[in-house]
Amino acid sequence: MQVADALAASHAKGIVHRDIKPANIFLTPNGQVKILDFGLAKLAKDQSVGTTTDSSLEESLTQVGVIPGTAVYMSPEQARSEDLDVRSDIFSFGVVLFEMATGKKPFTGTNVVTTLHAVINSKPVSPRSINPAVPAELEAIIAKAMEKDRNRRYRNATEMKADLVRLRAKTGSEPALRSALRQASGLHVVTNTFQKPGSRLNWFVAGVAAVLLILVLVLGAWWLKHRVPTVEAGIRTIAVLPLQDTGNDAESGYLRYALADEIANALTYAHSLEVRPSASTQKYGNETDPAKAGRELGVGTVVTGHFLRQDKMVMVTLEAVEVKDNKLIWTGTLKSPADNLIALQSQMARKVRQELVPALGAAKGTVENSSAPANPEAYDAYLRSKAMPHDGAANKDAIGMLERAVSLDPNYAPAWEALGRRYYFDAIYSGGGPAGYQRSNAAYQRALSLEPGRVGAAGLLAANEVETGNLDKAYSDARALVLKRPDSAFAHYSLGYVSRYAGLLDEAQSECDKALTIDSKNYNWRSCSVAFFEQGKLARAMEYLNLDAGSEWSNATRVSVLMRQGKTADAQRAAQLMTDNPMLMRGLLQACLNKAPATDLHRLAESAETGLLAEQDPELKYTQGALLAACGEKQIAYAFLHKAVSENYCAHQALQADPLLAGLRGDAEFRQIVQAAAECQQKFTLAQGMVR
Repeated sequence: MQVADALAASHAKGIVHRDIKPANIFLTPNGQVKILDFGLAKLAKDQSVGTTTDSSLEESLTQVGVIPGTAVYMSPEQARSEDLDVRSDIFSFGVVLFEMATGKKPFTGTNVVTTLHAVINSKPVSPRSINPAVPAELEAIIAKAMEKDRNRRYRNATEMKADLVRLRAKTGSEPALRSALRQASGLHVVTNTFQKPGSRLNWFVAGVAAVLLILVLVLGAWWLKHRVPTVEAGIRTIAVLPLQDTGNDAESGYLRYALADEIANALTYAHSLEVRPSASTQKYGNETDPAKAGRELGVGTVVTGHFLRQDKMVMVTLEAVEVKDNKLIWTGTLKSPADNLIALQSQMARKVRQELVPALGAAKGTVENSSAPANPEAYDAYLRSKAMPHDGAANKDAIGMLERAVSLDPNYAPAWEALGRRYYFDAIYSGGGPAGYQRSNAAYQRALSLEPGRVGAAGLLAANEVETGNLDKAYSDARALVLKRPDSAFAHYSLGYVSRYAGLLDEAQSECDKALTIDSKNYNWRSCSVAFFEQGKLARAMEYLNLDAGSEWSNATRVSVLMRQGKTADAQRAAQLMTDNPMLMRGLLQACLNKAPATDLHRLAESAETGLLAEQDPELKYTQGALLAACGEKQIAYAFLHKAVSENYCAHQALQADPLLAGLRGDAEFRQIVQAAAECQQKFTLAQGMVR
């Protein structure tokens, strides 16, 4: 009843507390209950309370980058970032009463996001089902205070107090109620909800509360907005999980991935942050524990959140969780018209740079400038493409969307980079061929002309260049990228990738290890296994394959590593997990491992030669040629190896060390290939000014 009195007094002055919870309710030594900490208080807009809103004060108190309040005690409208009135405090007080009556919180979740989802959508259990000693009338008071629809709650604290007074009169005395509460969990609930009498701290708080109230109102929001947490460097490796759709709106489902990708994109502009690619996080669904996901991904920080599309608005709540201690280090909220996603993107980019990046310990001065979307239709197409698969017809549909996007908005770099990636997948998996590579290169170059600092576009362009035989330019570009961004794992990986083609296996391995040191579980580093198995370092090759265990590429490559290790039985079992992708030659490998008749094996080898020798990537020809050699198909193997070297795969060291090629090393034709590789490498080193 005293809490209700305090709320009534606050509300009469037009003040909504917005953070009613046990920690803000104190019991003074003389038995007086006080509500403290008005640091998140806000003047009510409801004119029925007899006040007007001071707009400057309201702005200072709301633009702090968080949903004001504490998740488990929030009202549903507060969780949705809607305008609040006094009934929001009534709901929070009902949550406090529920906890006092039962010893349990009515809403639970693994993190702030899932807790807010429960506040908005879940109905709490009956208090009497937890503590049968709770009077039915008290349960009714709690239920009315905690109605999801605020129009069905108590209109004000005075109404609620009146019901509490009637309850006390009916039960006869306060001790009867106290006895019921004690049955919930002894004295635990009461002493945790209200501080023990006699505390020196409470004497002090009671004495200065009136003075602090004014100071907190003026300074509290400023502190929340400007503080920068002290964090460890480990949290700078980040994964952004797909956002949860609180409204379960099928039409908005694509935003789960698109908004997460936009957050990741905004983070990539900070030099000292290493952001995990979205492809590694898309498997995580609703109700994912961020700390658990972070441990699985091997990152220091997980960014997660939820969005709600309602009444022509989109509301987004974000949080960053430090994985090591499962500690919340930042929260942010955004709100935008549903038909203006560009405004939402602008808010998101600004909030990430101005609040999240500093919270992660990255200096603002290391953040690159970025382009911004300008055309709503183009931006919507770009976002929708994010959720589409990267193979077959779906990839071609995504290309169509992105081509439309860049035609409407030709100055938005992320759309060009996304289109470059889609063209690459089309070239590799859907018959796009050399023309697909050229389109991919042009898209990456356009992205870089708009944003020279885009590490992804620069690294992927270098990979395209080297796969199409342009070794010198690819190496120069990758080397320049590392010099520009020595803190970027992807930059080091890109240089390691190109170094393989140059035959510089030691440098390739070193750059891969640098990428691994910065970002220890990034699945992209899987292809570093090539630099190790070509030199016979098979255990290390397996370590890199395990970064992407179970994928199509890793399953196929594992077979070749097991063959190099001489583990035929293990290779036979592994081959059963391969897909029918023609480039992987599953049928030939199974025939080889199972010692099929030579005529059957040769027929499969000829089929591979017809279908695969014309493919673009010279490294793929090397790996296919090595497998053909191990299976005894020497002449067809030579055709693949000749083609690989002639297209600037300067595998001089690999040809002499690869275990799969042991059966060729006495042949004159093989020595010719080794000599050609040596000349390829010498030409490259001279062009790069290297002394070898």
